[in-house]
Amino acid sequence: NPGNNLHVSGLSHKIDTRDLEAAFAKIGRVKKASVMYDPHTRESRGFGFVTMESAEEADAAVAALHGTELGGKVCNVEKV
Repeated sequence: NPGNNLHVSGLSHKIDTRDLEAAFAKIGRVKKASVMYDPHTRESRGFGFVTMESAEEADAAVAALHGTELGGKVCNVEKV
């Protein structure tokens, strides 16, 4: 693990993968972003994952976005 993978929890159900990617793209280069959905209801499970291009960009994203509001809810951003 190069240290560039992030777990994002506390997401509003209004936030989709595009929104998640856009929020993190303001901080650095996003390699991949995905919101996890319930396979039966197709509703957001309130968390997702983001892979930044580098560990430095992942650190910057944690510093900038952890504990901030995204879609009306305060989200938690942690390295995995």
